[in-house]
Amino acid sequence: MWLSRTSNRWLHVTGAVSGIVAVGATVAAVGGLAGADAWSLAGSLGLVTLVVLACASVQARVTEKGLEVAFGPLGRPTRRWPADAIASARVENRTAMQVGGWGYRLNGLGTTVMLRGGECLVIRTVKGKDFAVSVDDAERGAALLNSLIGRRAK
Repeated sequence: MWLSRTSNRWLHVTGAVSGIVAVGATVAAVGGLAGADAWSLAGSLGLVTLVVLACASVQARVTEKGLEVAFGPLGRPTRRWPADAIASARVENRTAMQVGGWGYRLNGLGTTVMLRGGECLVIRTVKGKDFAVSVDDAERGAALLNSLIGRRAK
C-alpha cells in the first residue's frame, strides 16, 4: 500500500475567507441589516466555500485493488481505478501553467488535479486516457501500480 496527501494552503485560505463573508452576509440578512441581496450573496459564497474546500486537498492511495484519489477534508468525492483498468503509471513534472491553473483541470494532457507544481503521479487507463495528481513521492506510487499491472499480465 502507498498513500500520499497534498493540500494547497491558498485554496484553504480562499475557502475560509469566502466562508467568513458568507456567514457575515447570513448574519446581516437574518438581523435585517441588509436586503434580499444578502441572502443571494450568502448562498453563492457558501457554495463557493464548499467547492473550493473540496478541491483544496487530495489524497492518493494505491492498494492491490488499484488507485483511489479522494478529495477534500472528508475524502469525498472519490475517484477509483481498478488495477485492471490501468495500462501504465509514470511520474511527470507539471506546472499550473501547463495544465491551466490550480484545481481540477481538463485539457490536452488529460485530467489533472493540480494543487502544487512539480511531481505528479500519472496513470494511463486501458481506454487511453490520462489522469494526473500532484502528490509527494509519486515515483513510489507509480512503481507500485506498475508492479500490480505486471503481476496482472502474468
